[in-house]
Amino acid sequence: MRSVFLTVCCSLFFSSLLFAQIDSADVHGSPFGVVYNHLYYLQPDSYAPEKAARSFNLDNSQAQTLAIQLKHILDGNGLYIDINRLPTQRSYFDSSANEAIYFLDRDFPLLYVERIDSNWYYSRTTVEAIPRLHDELYPFGINPAVYFQGQAWQYKILNIQLWKWLGLLISLLVSILVFYLIRWITNNLVYPVVKKRIGVSTEVRTHIRALARLFGLWGGLWFFLYGLPMFQLPPLTSAVLVKGLGILGIFFILFMLNRLLSILFFNLRKVTAKTENTLDDQLLPVLKRISGILVWILGIIYILDTLDVNITALLAGISIGGLAIALAAQDTVKNFFGSIMIFVDKPFQIGDWIHFGNVDGVVEEVGVRSTRIRTFANSLTYVPNGMLADQIVDNMGLRVYRRFKSEIGVTYDTPPPIIDLFVKGIREIILRHPTTRKDYFEVHLNNFGASSLNILLYTFFEAPNWTAELKGRHELMYAIIVLAHDLGVRFAFPTQTLHIEELPGHVPTTPKPRQPKEAALELQQSLDKIAAYFQEATNTTNEKDAAKFKPLGGE
Repeated sequence: MRSVFLTVCCSLFFSSLLFAQIDSADVHGSPFGVVYNHLYYLQPDSYAPEKAARSFNLDNSQAQTLAIQLKHILDGNGLYIDINRLPTQRSYFDSSANEAIYFLDRDFPLLYVERIDSNWYYSRTTVEAIPRLHDELYPFGINPAVYFQGQAWQYKILNIQLWKWLGLLISLLVSILVFYLIRWITNNLVYPVVKKRIGVSTEVRTHIRALARLFGLWGGLWFFLYGLPMFQLPPLTSAVLVKGLGILGIFFILFMLNRLLSILFFNLRKVTAKTENTLDDQLLPVLKRISGILVWILGIIYILDTLDVNITALLAGISIGGLAIALAAQDTVKNFFGSIMIFVDKPFQIGDWIHFGNVDGVVEEVGVRSTRIRTFANSLTYVPNGMLADQIVDNMGLRVYRRFKSEIGVTYDTPPPIIDLFVKGIREIILRHPTTRKDYFEVHLNNFGASSLNILLYTFFEAPNWTAELKGRHELMYAIIVLAHDLGVRFAFPTQTLHIEELPGHVPTTPKPRQPKEAALELQQSLDKIAAYFQEATNTTNEKDAAKFKPLGGE
C-alpha cells in the first residue's frame, strides 16, 4: 500500500506540473489533453465545468452535463485514470483497433477518445452512451447530499465526509439484512422443495446450508456494490473498494461452485454404486479433484483480469513454461495420459486379477500417476500408468469360466476294462459337480508316459473368484481319488523296473513268441473285440450333448 500511495502522489505531482503547461489550444492535441482537461476541471479545488466541456465536440451547455455525468461514471465504477500513461502524440494510432482512438479502459469499450480531423475529442459513441450508462449506474440518483446540508455532516474523516460514512454504514446494514433474507429463503423455501424432489442426505444437507450462506454473502455484497456509486467516494478509494469487493465476490462464486461440484459428485457416486464396474468408483474422486482445480484456475485468471493483468501475455508465458515443464517431465505427462486411457478403455476394474510382464496380482487402486496392485505375496506393486497402458494385460478377473487341465497317470498294469470304467466315472463326476461346465469338457486316455498311462482331464469351472475355483478343484480331485480307490486303480509315479529274463533254477518268466498262425488268430479276435467296443461307444454318444459342443480351444 505504501508503494501505491507513493505512486499516486508522484502521479498527481507530475500531472500538476504538466497541466501547468497546457492551455486551451493543447486540449485537443492528444488523448492526454482531452482526458486531463476533463478530469482536472472537475476536481473540488479546480471545479470549472465550462472548461471541462472543452473535451467534447458539442455545445457548451450540453457538454457540461455530459462531462459531469462521465466523471460520475468513472468514479462510480472505480476507474482510476493514470494520466501519466496517456499518449501525448497528436498522431497516436491504436494498432489493435486499427483506428486513431484511445480507450480509457478495455473493460468499458464505449468510453474512448477519437481523433476527428486533426483534433482529439471524446468519441461520438461515448457521447451517445453516457446518459444510458449513467442511469444504469445511478438508478436512485447521485445526490443524497441534499439531505445532509448541515456543516457537521461535511466534516471529513480519512478524506470522506461524515454523511458518506453514515450512508456506507446504512448500506452495510441493509446488505446484512439481504444476507439473512436470502439465507432464510434458501433454507425454508428452496431446501424443502429440493428435499422433496430428489431426497437429501446428511452430507448434501451440509453442502446446501453452506451454499445458502455463500449465496447470501454474495447477494449482500452485490447490493452493497450496487449502492456504492451514489456516495461519490474519492476515485482512488472507490477504485480500491470496487476492485477489492469484486475480487471477494469472485471468491464467493468459486466457493459456491465447489459446493455444487460436491453435491453433483455425491449424486454421481450413488449412481456408480449401482453399477458392477468398480473402476468408475475410482474415477469419480479423480474427476472431482480435476474439476476443482479447473474451477480455481479459471477463477484466478478472472481475478487477474479484474486486477488489469495482461492475461494474454500471462497465458503465453505459461504456455511456454508449460511446454518446458512438459519436456522436462515427459514421464509424468505420459503417466497422466496413460491413466486417462485406462479410465476410458477400462481394461480392468478394482478387484480384478490381472497379469502382465512379471506382475501378477489384484488391482487395488488406479490413481492419476500409477496403479496399485496387491501381489499374491501380499506385497504392493506401484506400476506407472504410462507403462501399464503400453502393456498386454491379461485380465483374469473377466473370465466367465476358469479352466482346469491335468493329466492323471495310472499304472501300466491296470486292466483295460478298469481304465475304461475309470474314464467314464470321471466324466460322470464332472456332470454331477455343481460348478463345472456341462456342455464342454474332455476326459480321455491321452498318452503313453514313461512310467504311466496318462488320462487327460480338461474342464471348466463357473467361479467368480480364485477361492471358488480352488474349492471346485478340491472337490473334483477328491471325487476322482475316491473313484480310483473304489475301482482299485493305482496312480503311477516315476519308477524303474529291473527285469531279469532267467535265473538259475527258476522257470523263465519271459513269454515266448507265438507261432504265426496262432498269433494271427489272436490278432483277429482282438480286433473284433475292439470293433465291438468302438461300436458300443458310438451308439452311446448323446447327440444332444454333441450339439452343445462349443470348443474353447485346447492344447
